[in-house]
Amino acid sequence: MADTNSENKSQTGSNPGVTESTGKDWREERWEWHRKRREARQKYSFHGIFPGLILILIGGLFLSYQQNWISGNSWWQYLLIGLGVISIISGLVQYRMPESHHWGRGRFIWGTALIVLGVLFLLGFSHWWPVILIGIGLTCLLSFC
Repeated sequence: MADTNSENKSQTGSNPGVTESTGKDWREERWEWHRKRREARQKYSFHGIFPGLILILIGGLFLSYQQNWISGNSWWQYLLIGLGVISIISGLVQYRMPESHHWGRGRFIWGTALIVLGVLFLLGFSHWWPVILIGIGLTCLLSFC
């Protein structure tokens, strides 16, 4: 009688991720992958740009509020615009890094969306945004017919 598990001898029964050829399970390989990415990020000189820009943005918003350059009701609109700009800057930096080239594109999209939302709310979008949500919902319903 042939051994039915002869094809699966490379994997152990208790941990299907362990292989005899490498001796590592999937957790160790994933940990190694994360460690290499972390080292690559730390090696790059711009790894702290995103948190630094957020702190500058928050400090600038507090200063603008104290100097009465912006009113108390519109600070969050400028926060949206600032976060959008920071996201685009961070995307540009990540886009230049070869190991995370593909991550930069998503930051461009989110950054542009945040800037557009902030500008729309500054222009009075807060009064008619429910109508836009209803229109988007109707478009989704009609496109599935």
